[in-house]
Amino acid sequence: MTIAVIGWQIFIFITIVISGRKAGWASAFWVIWTLVQVYALPLSVIQFITIFIAYSIAPKGSKEA
Repeated sequence: MTIAVIGWQIFIFITIVISGRKAGWASAFWVIWTLVQVYALPLSVIQFITIFIAYSIAPKGSKEA
């Protein structure tokens, strides 16, 4: 993988993790973006794995009543 691909995956990972309670929306955005913009299957797989891992560890927070 090139530095650009790794850098892009780090950017996606950070945007999902720092989105907090909105991690679902951020993940949905990146999934749609990947489906529309990434045409190479290996890159899509790497990106979906990155999205899944980031969403899995993103802090969900509690809703305030």
